[in-house]
Amino acid sequence: MGNMTRSDSPVSRRIVLSFLDFLNSVELAPGVDPEALEVAKDCLESIFSVNSSATREAIQPGLLLELFASLEANERDRARAALLSQSVSNKPSQNAGTSNVEEDPNKCTTSDSDSQMEDTFDLDHSGDELFAKFYAALDEINFFKTSPAGAEDPGLLSKATQYFNDALLAMQKSGTKKASLVDLAESFKSRGNEFMRSNQHLKAVELYTCAIALNKKNAIYYCNRAAAYTLLNMNNEAIEDCLKSIEIDPSYSKAYSRLGSAYFAMGNYHDALYKGYLKAAELDPSNENVRQNIEVAKKKLAEQRVPPEGQVVLQVKNSSLAGHLILVHHHQDIP
Repeated sequence: MGNMTRSDSPVSRRIVLSFLDFLNSVELAPGVDPEALEVAKDCLESIFSVNSSATREAIQPGLLLELFASLEANERDRARAALLSQSVSNKPSQNAGTSNVEEDPNKCTTSDSDSQMEDTFDLDHSGDELFAKFYAALDEINFFKTSPAGAEDPGLLSKATQYFNDALLAMQKSGTKKASLVDLAESFKSRGNEFMRSNQHLKAVELYTCAIALNKKNAIYYCNRAAAYTLLNMNNEAIEDCLKSIEIDPSYSKAYSRLGSAYFAMGNYHDALYKGYLKAAELDPSNENVRQNIEVAKKKLAEQRVPPEGQVVLQVKNSSLAGHLILVHHHQDIP
């Protein structure tokens, strides 16, 4: 009994004010007598000597709901931590081995394991089981590590958790009760597309990476990430993703087009033309943007092959220099 608090103490009064604030915010279910609720509130105000309408006693609106939401979040995190621990302990160790983004969810969505990808998970209870699968997929590609042998970065874990929570909330708001790994991957891709449209390209890369971790056989995800990489001037990564996309779907013209753009950004106009744009044109001959890119690449390639104006190339006959090409500047004032 020594831990009991008096009804007129500041703590008691604050708790009751928060509870009255909560009562004022609830929507009564059918059949509930609103007068009974008013009587209950009057009794609480009388017993604890508070006035919920007084400005001087005002408390932060929604404080009680916020407190319980925080407690539920902590319980969810503890439950997830237990699931993650179990997931990691049961998993063998792994070694490291600019244009419109694709929206079509039905193109090349073959999964690593069809049965596993098609399994659905209950989104109630904060989607803990789905989160455990998501974490395991990211852990498999060393998403949380700055290097293959390094320790996990808590910041990356926090970021992945936030991305998952955002995707989960979006699915729940849409009325979805159950979701598969494919559904979650598509949600990440859609969010990545939003980041692309708002020029947040690094975040787009991270969201596409989350999608790829869940479905490594989707050509669209790699191609979209390649577009984000190109805008970040990470052209080698963009080329790697384009080649992976083409490996998955050799008929995917957009992957060839973006491959051309990545090579072009590196100044490799030959490969931009012959490995990228011309292949894209074969697959999508009506694409005007590709035709324009072909012409630009041809022009750049021709410029590379012609010596700059004011220079001539001379073949040196001297035996010690025979076969070597020398660029000689040509000046008009030379007699």
